[in-house]
Amino acid sequence: MASWWSHVYGTAAQGLQITIVGMALVFFTLGLIIISMVLLTQLPGLRSSKAGQEPEEAPEEPAKPTVVVPSADDELAQIAAIAVAVLRSRRRSRQPSRPATATTAWKQVGRARQLGL
Repeated sequence: MASWWSHVYGTAAQGLQITIVGMALVFFTLGLIIISMVLLTQLPGLRSSKAGQEPEEAPEEPAKPTVVVPSADDELAQIAAIAVAVLRSRRRSRQPSRPATATTAWKQVGRARQLGL
């Protein structure tokens, strides 16, 4: 029985050692990635040219919005566009929708069993 415990202890110790080495490698790699990201942000050649410039000042007065008065032709065009959209949506709703896959008798029996019918 003592040999069995020593075998279990040896296997558990080896598993723990592999786990510790693996976790150390993961965190070491993450550290290298973070350090490389920090160093890459510090390179002067990679900075954008706009970073050193001051932001441009906005104009003092905002532009006044222009008011467009619709004419009778525009209103008729809108009414026609709405009518066409309504008719197209009605035409699409009349078309029967096809199932993506055909429902076979076996599928219907299986579904009925699942529902307890």
